[in-house]
Amino acid sequence: MKRWLCILILCLAGCINVPSEEEKNKQLQDKLAMKDTTEITVLIPSKVSNKKLAITLPRCFFDLNLKNKVIDGKVEEIAVGIIFALPTFSDFPNDEEALHQCPDYSRPVAGLSIAPLYPKIRAKKLEYGNFWLKQQSYQFALKEQRNNQNLYISGDRRVIFADQSDKNQEDISIFFWPYDSNDADSPFPHQIDIYSVLDKEFSVAYTVYSSRYLHGKHKPLPNQWYFSDSLIDTYKRNQSLLDHPEIVQGFIENNNRILDYIHQHSKIVN
Repeated sequence: MKRWLCILILCLAGCINVPSEEEKNKQLQDKLAMKDTTEITVLIPSKVSNKKLAITLPRCFFDLNLKNKVIDGKVEEIAVGIIFALPTFSDFPNDEEALHQCPDYSRPVAGLSIAPLYPKIRAKKLEYGNFWLKQQSYQFALKEQRNNQNLYISGDRRVIFADQSDKNQEDISIFFWPYDSNDADSPFPHQIDIYSVLDKEFSVAYTVYSSRYLHGKHKPLPNQWYFSDSLIDTYKRNQSLLDHPEIVQGFIENNNRILDYIHQHSKIVN
C-alpha cells in the first residue's frame, strides 16, 4: 500500500509545472525591467535607407520582450512597443503623470507600436499621400464619397485616410467599427485604431478609446466634446463620419500631439 502511495505522490509531483531556471531568470528580469528607470536607446533601422530611428526612454516604458541585449544603454530592434497607462493616448496626454512614471502592469495599459515603413514589393521608395491605401489597396473597398473625402471598408471596419497637410503632420489612417444598435454592447466601436507615418520612413500605431474605458479624472465631463465619443454618436444617429470633418480633425490633432511627444524623445541617426 505504501509503495502505491509513493508512486501516486511521484506521479502527482510530475504533473506540477515547476518553472525551469531559465524561466525563473526571465521572470526576474521582467520584474526588474518593469521598475527600471535607467534610460536606454532603442534603434530601429529603416527599410529604405541607412537611417535609424533612435528612441530614448526609461527601460520600464519599453516592451519587456526586447529581442536583443542592451549594451552600453543601446539596443537595435526591428520594431518596439512603448507601454503607458490605458487612457494616455485617448485625448493625449490624458494622463500626464503616466508619461513620467513606470506603467503599473497590475492595471490596464496601452501600447504605442513603432516600426519601419515597408515599400511596395519590388519598389525602393515609399509612396506618400494615403500611404496605407496605396500600400495595401487590395484590403479596401470604397464605401462612401463626399465632401472631398472617401470612406472605405476593410473587413468589418470603416477606414478613413488623411494626408499630410498644414494641419496634419503626417499621413494618418483611422480604422473603426461603426456603432450597431443590434449589437449595442459590443466593445469594438469603442476602440479606434490609428496608424500614422513617423519621420517619413517609420510608422506609429496605437488605439484610442471612448469614454467607456476612461474613468475618474480621465473621463470627459458630460458636456465636454470628445472626438472618440462623437464618432460613436454619429453612427447612433445613422449618420456618417464624412458628415463630420471636425471628428477626423480631432483624431488628427490628437495624433499631432503624440508625434510631438515621440519627437521629444527620439531622433534620426545614420
